[in-house]
Amino acid sequence: MVVLLLSVPFFGCSDDDSVNTGLVSLQPSGSLGDILVDGNGRTLYVFTKDVSGQSLCTGGCLSDWPIYFAPNLQPGPGIDISDFTTITRSDGASQTAYKGWPLYYYTPDGIGDTNGEAVGNVWFVAKPNYSIMLADAQLVGHDGKNYTSTYQEGVGETQYFVDAFGRTLYTFIVDFKDQNNFTAPDLSNNGVWPIFDVDIDALPSTLNASDFGEIDVYGNSQLTYKGNPLYYFGQDTQRGENKGVSFPSPGIWPVAGPQTTVAPDEPTIMLREDATLGNVLTDNQGRTLYFFARETKGVGACTGACLNRWPIFNVEELVFEPGSTFVESDFGSIGDGASKQRTYKGRPLYYYSPTNDGVVEPAGQSGGDNFGTVWFVAKPDYSLMVASAQLVGLDGKNYTNAYVEGTGNTRYFTDVQGRTLYTFTNDSENTNTFTLPDFSNDGAWPIFHVDIENLPTGMNASDFGEIDVHGRTQLTYRGWPVYYFGQDAATGDNKGVSVPVPGKWPVLTADTAPAL
Repeated sequence: MVVLLLSVPFFGCSDDDSVNTGLVSLQPSGSLGDILVDGNGRTLYVFTKDVSGQSLCTGGCLSDWPIYFAPNLQPGPGIDISDFTTITRSDGASQTAYKGWPLYYYTPDGIGDTNGEAVGNVWFVAKPNYSIMLADAQLVGHDGKNYTSTYQEGVGETQYFVDAFGRTLYTFIVDFKDQNNFTAPDLSNNGVWPIFDVDIDALPSTLNASDFGEIDVYGNSQLTYKGNPLYYFGQDTQRGENKGVSFPSPGIWPVAGPQTTVAPDEPTIMLREDATLGNVLTDNQGRTLYFFARETKGVGACTGACLNRWPIFNVEELVFEPGSTFVESDFGSIGDGASKQRTYKGRPLYYYSPTNDGVVEPAGQSGGDNFGTVWFVAKPDYSLMVASAQLVGLDGKNYTNAYVEGTGNTRYFTDVQGRTLYTFTNDSENTNTFTLPDFSNDGAWPIFHVDIENLPTGMNASDFGEIDVHGRTQLTYRGWPVYYFGQDAATGDNKGVSVPVPGKWPVLTADTAPAL
């Protein structure tokens, strides 16, 4: 009879009933692995809201989750007694904690049961080898303000990851899949956001081990979750602190947790904001990309030795930054094999080599812009572009920039798609003398208009203006109304130069004199 009494645990909430003098041992439990049980074989649990080390299960909570307290605890094999401490609860009772987590029973459990696992997604069996644990707590930044899970000021618990001892884990919003973009090669900044690594052994049952991985960071291993590298925050000095959520501003370093989405692949093409040039296309290392004005028909015209100065840009797969405004259909490619080259809006893309040996200029530089007045940084938002090409009239003859038969490139303006722009010699300052009131002849020489916002270097926005043409808006350049030619069917065509006679409709150039 005495033996039977000793084998029955006590589940009351009084000081006497919460005392258990038995062993704490490890017991295999199917898919959960080794779990902590008391001397009677009853499963012990932890509560994710207790991440600070203080019990938040009080009042009615204790009827389902009685506290565990063993004043003379005797750890079994594989358990280190130094991992156990005793806390004093807010109600004055003592409670045993394991690795800082207060321990509990679950009332519905019988001996060997684990019915409390994942209850409410906040109760989990106590285990000796958790690699990651879950916490549910208010986010409180280093600025002392409360934050919600969306990193707005406000109150409300967020569930997130901590290590086995309750220290918060974070991700960095500018990292890419399996790529740490914060840590310096010499680890000189590692004290600010220390990289986190642990062998994935045991996890709460709601987490999936396949979501975790490992990357090399300058010879050091770092754990990832769904491809996101994981970090500590150097100023989180106590368990349960999550001060990093507001550093340097809210949401830059989110807490890692079940809500963390799959990390984006490293982009292969990006936008960089240049103080002078505006938004510029770059590769994923921030190296500037360029257009060549002589490639009016989307065919590579830089060959041979030219490629020493202007190496081609090519990536097998296009990956855009999260939130990017790029449109995939704007990108294409020409060539194949080693000569394959990416294009943007029909224009082949290049790097610039200032040393003329194929060595690309460093990230953040744009020394090739306006080189020879025919090379320009690649931008997504040009209002107009520059072309440099042979003029070939509707009659099939070659013309010079003086509109006499002959060969030689002429530098002129196009729209962003590369369609040639013209003026009409019969027009006068800010006066369109061609277009009829009913626009019945607009198909022959359509009027052109665009908002002038971004121009290639060398163009001056003040040279452009607008006029009203029978209720429609037409762009002007130095007072000249600007037109397309209706029979320029393909990009790079400039057939209008010979209609009706050479020079009657000149292409628009930087040398176009002001209209009178």
